Amino acid sequence: MVVQSAGHGKPRGDGGECAIVFRMSEPAVTRSRMSVAEFLRWHEDQPETERYELEQGQPVLMAPERWEHSQAKLRIARALADAAAAAGLDCDAFIDGPMVQVADDRSYQPDAGLRCGPPLPPDTFLVPDPLVLVEVVSPSSERQDRLNTFEGHFRVDSLRHYIIVHLGLRRVIHHRCPAPGAIIETRILAESPVVLDPPGLTLSVATLLG
Repeated sequence: MVVQSAGHGKPRGDGGECAIVFRMSEPAVTRSRMSVAEFLRWHEDQPETERYELEQGQPVLMAPERWEHSQAKLRIARALADAAAAAGLDCDAFIDGPMVQVADDRSYQPDAGLRCGPPLPPDTFLVPDPLVLVEVVSPSSERQDRLNTFEGHFRVDSLRHYIIVHLGLRRVIHHRCPAPGAIIETRILAESPVVLDPPGLTLSVATLLG
């Protein structure tokens, strides 16, 4: 099934960011509004056991994840890495940890992703040029609620694929934006392969779902 995401993929006069992201978690104590740069400095002083994202200038503490969720992230990142290596592409897969900045006061950690090009500095906290981003939804995951609502545009020009792996429904939702300002194409997949073009990869739905 192919669906055009009404209203979110229309060309815009400012260059038209395309693709989408959904986030929701527990807010930390309200404090002065922070930029992403300020947030990253603040984050370095927090306990290593705590993970935060930045939402509208406020740090948001991320909830613990179940075993099923963590294993799915590893499996997906490995599938992306293996597919890129098999295709001879100069691409790196990554798992949550590095952040993606979507606005001056907003950054988040995708469950997994893929970027292509020269290696990033080893001490960077941000992935500036993701090509593929993946979120995992499990039956026990709070992400189900936030994935039902569009919160806004994903403002990274390099992004071409936003994938939701829904473990409970046994479905993969593939949002594809062929170019900035283009209409977003949405495919809900149960068996058909996930075609990522660019960069020219094909992933099995069965592999992503496990």
